[in-house]
Amino acid sequence: MTYRVRIDEREVEAEIVARRPQLSVRLGGTRHTVAASALAEGEFAIAVDGVPHRGWYCTIGRDAYVRLAGRTYLVQLPGRARERGTTLSQDEIRASMPGVVVAVHCESGASLSAGDKLLTLESMKLQLTLVAAHDAVVERVHVAPDSVFERGALLVSFVRPKSGEL
Repeated sequence: MTYRVRIDEREVEAEIVARRPQLSVRLGGTRHTVAASALAEGEFAIAVDGVPHRGWYCTIGRDAYVRLAGRTYLVQLPGRARERGTTLSQDEIRASMPGVVVAVHCESGASLSAGDKLLTLESMKLQLTLVAAHDAVVERVHVAPDSVFERGALLVSFVRPKSGEL
């Protein structure tokens, strides 16, 4: 099965070539053998073509922030559809792992466009800036700078704007 994903604003074609005896993935035109395992929450070990790596990840909506070899990558995963063909909407952002709020970039009532900054967080030695996945109006920011949050904590809730509101 072939997927189109975005990695750091570059679209890449990813295909699972084989699952057994080893996972084999084609990225672009290059085939790789992959072995991965989860470690502590948000941490992973992966061997690509026999070369071992350790890293951290955090997922928010369709975005996955991956920290590997001292660099953070933003991987945008393909969208999923709900029943009746409507797109999956995001009315709130919850923490996928515990962390600390570094900065708040929005406030209640603010009109957002897709890509606008919401929060900067630090978790598992990874600092990332969350951005709006779609046009919306911030209903409430549930955290403040320097606050600590747990996995599953509600960070930001928002509503889609009415026609002509943005």
